Amino acid sequence: MYTHSTDAGWISRTHRAIAPFRLQKPETVSDVLDAISAPGRVSIIAGGIDLTRRMRAGDCWGTVVDISGVSALRGISDAGDTVRVGALATHWDIETDPILAARLPALQACWKTIGNVRIRMTGTAGGNIMAAEPGYDGGVLLAAAGGRLVFATENGEVFVSADAGPADRPQNAVLTALEVPVGDAEVIAFDRSLKPVVSVAVGLSGDQARVAVGCAYTHPMCWSGPAADIGDTIAASFPDPTDNPMGGGDYRRRMIGVLARRLAGRLRAGEAS
Repeated sequence: MYTHSTDAGWISRTHRAIAPFRLQKPETVSDVLDAISAPGRVSIIAGGIDLTRRMRAGDCWGTVVDISGVSALRGISDAGDTVRVGALATHWDIETDPILAARLPALQACWKTIGNVRIRMTGTAGGNIMAAEPGYDGGVLLAAAGGRLVFATENGEVFVSADAGPADRPQNAVLTALEVPVGDAEVIAFDRSLKPVVSVAVGLSGDQARVAVGCAYTHPMCWSGPAADIGDTIAASFPDPTDNPMGGGDYRRRMIGVLARRLAGRLRAGEAS
């Protein structure tokens, strides 16, 4: 849900409300870094789903950097111990990629639940992460899989855990890829049935588990430990969830434990989704 203020009234819901801006279309990552370092308010646009809605709602940027032409940010590659998903890979790319089907089928199956057809065909994995919307699923799934974000900076690549908040990401940087370890989360189960109250993903590798929580916080939160320890009391390991008109903090905390326990039970029974 977007809460950006505007004085434009109903016209804010149309493209006529978008304020003028300068558009740049770099073709290399280096050019992107130069563009986002320019003075003034600058934003990156990829698939355009989130930024366009925000601009229609009244947010303004002096410069918009369109990275859709940067070929180095596309593609999904097998790097041995990891699979690297380019930031410009669409959800459809992830859903249909043969590398992911062979090496991370459980993650691929969960990713298919993101959005509707329009979003999956146009929206990008990087955009889903960088939008930093609490209800988005990409960061939750990546965190449950033990993944990390790869940023390009003027000083080289910087790696950030998937459950790190926006404040922990490097400044003046561009997300280039999502890196997922192969085998770190052998199976994953995801429950988004209570969105926007809470969503939970559980990744299981041997007797170790990772529990990732979405919707209840400003960014995905994670717990890791022995799978046998997953139960209703696991919710006490997380910070107090924010209140929501559809469910208070106490209810959301309780549902974290309930969903995590159910998902862990499904994984132990051999049901990944």
